Formats: sequence, structure tokens, C-alpha cells
Amino acid sequence: MNSKGLLAGGSARERFSSPDPAPVSRLEQVRNKALELFAERGFARVSMRELALHLDIGAGSLYHHFESKENLLFELIEEVYEDLLEAALITVEGGAYNRLQALLRAHIALHERRSLHFLMAEHEFRCLSQQHQNHIQQMRRRYEERLLTRLLEAGATGHMPLLKATVQSVVALLNNLPSWLNQSGLNPTEKQEVISGIVLGSLSGVIKQPTPTGDTATIVPLRVLSASL
Repeated sequence: MNSKGLLAGGSARERFSSPDPAPVSRLEQVRNKALELFAERGFARVSMRELALHLDIGAGSLYHHFESKENLLFELIEEVYEDLLEAALITVEGGAYNRLQALLRAHIALHERRSLHFLMAEHEFRCLSQQHQNHIQQMRRRYEERLLTRLLEAGATGHMPLLKATVQSVVALLNNLPSWLNQSGLNPTEKQEVISGIVLGSLSGVIKQPTPTGDTATIVPLRVLSASL
């Protein structure tokens, strides 16, 4: 994947790649329908048989591609953190404060495209096996470490436990807040301004505003990255 693939709508990992596009298309249909049903009815209430019925295929065909329903859920949640970790790798241009903002913008932009994936990550996590839960928790901690590094580079000060707790809170906000605002009646720009204000407010206690000799003298509101970036 090229360095702009994630922010332009690509995936951190090209799943189910094949020289024949037909199987890939069918697998994506399965994943998308599963995601839709899990979000609408809850993971526990959707069986593989029901999923197969919605797709007009045999249940055995699903097990050909996915070991289990739980494994399918794991892949959907894993994809969120793969993309977030990819974002941390590619948002590296500019000064320290700009890099911090770029990563936060990328997180918001990803939620715009993968809102149901985030819903699964936050609300169906406990449905995963212990092994898969441990794997996702490790990925989330790695992402939190990347964000903590950005904060420190941008001049964050304070005791490390406080900084770590702040990062954990910011990640939780970014994973949930866009969905909470879906029924707010705000237009997309207003919605992003609210998210920006809350996120930047949560960081104001640990990070100084950049000086004129730094990245910028003013905190710029976070905005969703356009597909052209």
C-alpha cells in the first residue's frame, strides 16, 4: 500500500488479495453484511446460518472463508487497530505539534469510513476469545504508545501515569464520540469542531501551546482529512 492509502480509503492490510477479483468481491460482501447485521442486532444474536441466508449462500461456504463467527469479528476489530497503527507510521511530516494533530485527524477520518468497525471494537470486544482479546489489547496499547510519543514530542509535561491515562481517555473518546454525535443534528463540519474541541480540551492540561518558533502559535481545529490527501 502506498503512503497515502489509508487516508484515501485504503486498508492497512490488503486482505483476501487474489489475482481473481471475483472471490475478493464475494468475501467483501460477506464481511460487509456481517458487519451490518452485527451492528444492527448484536454479535451474539446473529448466527452464521442467518448470515448465509442473507447472502443467499450455503453456511458451509462461509466456513470455507472464516473459521468461525468469532474469528470474523476478530478480523473486523483487528482491522481498526491495523489502520490506526498504519496512520501513526505515515503521519510523520512537519513539526511535532503538527504530527500530533495529523494523527488525531487520521483517527477521526478513519472513524468516518469505518464507524461500524469501531462500534464492534468498543461494544463487542468481550465476545472475542481470551486469546483474541489479548491480541487486540496489545495492538491498542501499541497505538496508545505511538500517541503518547507524539504528545511527548509536542511538549507534554506531567507524571507518566497522568500522561498515559490522558492518552487512554483520548483514544476512548475518538473511538466513541463520532458515533455519539450521529443523532446530534450537527452537520459534518460542526460535528468535527465539537470533536476537536473535546479532544484538544482533554490535552490542554498536559501540553503547552506551540510557540511562534515552533509549529504554529495557534491550535488549529482538527478536521477530517479529505480523500484527496
